[in-house]
Amino acid sequence: MLVSVLCLYLAARGIEFHSLLEALRQVRVVWLLLALGLLLLIALARAYRWRLLFYPLQGLKIGRLFNLLNIGYLVSSVTPLRMGDVLKAYLCAELEGLSIARTLSTVVVERIADTLTIVLLLLVLLPLVSLPANLLGPALGVGLVAIAAVVVLVGVVSRRKQSQALFDRLAARFRILDREPIRRSVVSAVDGLAALGSWPQAIGVGAWSLAIWLTAAVQFYVVIRAVGLQLPFTAGLLVLCLTSLGMVVPSSPGYVGVFEYLVVLSLSLFGVSKEAALGYALVLHAVLYLSSSVLGVLGVWFEGYSYARLREVLAQADPGTLST
Repeated sequence: MLVSVLCLYLAARGIEFHSLLEALRQVRVVWLLLALGLLLLIALARAYRWRLLFYPLQGLKIGRLFNLLNIGYLVSSVTPLRMGDVLKAYLCAELEGLSIARTLSTVVVERIADTLTIVLLLLVLLPLVSLPANLLGPALGVGLVAIAAVVVLVGVVSRRKQSQALFDRLAARFRILDREPIRRSVVSAVDGLAALGSWPQAIGVGAWSLAIWLTAAVQFYVVIRAVGLQLPFTAGLLVLCLTSLGMVVPSSPGYVGVFEYLVVLSLSLFGVSKEAALGYALVLHAVLYLSSSVLGVLGVWFEGYSYARLREVLAQADPGTLST
């Protein structure tokens, strides 16, 4: 909460509120409707990509994965620590009869794929936008961590016997690991990484990730047009990259404050006034937050869940349940 308050203060410091209101009055609804349509396409593309991550498992319904993804975004928008990612993995395991370890593995790969794609797009921007070193350094650091994670996970999948032997040695040294439920969880978690061991599946995941984030960049640019700013497409792409990477910063649910500050910081590189940049940030955040919340509520309804049941599922997030 302190981080969010500080960022919100930095974003709003020194602005003229009448100029901010004037910027908000220029919003064109037609462009916002287009942005909402793009958000639906992005959510659907994410569902198709998530299904690829369950390789070689077949038969998962896109509609159900679409609903679970949106439920996850809804929960993440009202809780800290991205608990929606955990919840959607548990719900998927419950509805599809899978192990929780396996569904959690797919969520991990999903997050790594997103991070790598964002860093790649940021690198493409470097010749076009002069980024300060205090922004570029941390961004590239996150990218290096994501690359290292991919290398490790691919190694685990491609050298499964050696990975199993390594786990056996660790279990012999640390007896707490030498338990059948934990062994089953480890096997299920490796099964959830199977897409990384198949070139066609891995290429498919990469292609879907690129399509998802390029469409999101178009969405961010459409909202730029909605608030009347005359900026190039690279402005929307930069806002997307920096706000997405900024999600690793601890903040209040919904990234209130952190999101606004990063948008203002991004648009300052294009000479946009603080009032206009903050107006854009508020409109963009409202579009993303409200639309994802509505889709999440619809997902809860379509899948027959209730608020009490969602809390119950989250309460089951105990290591002892991972093998069930």
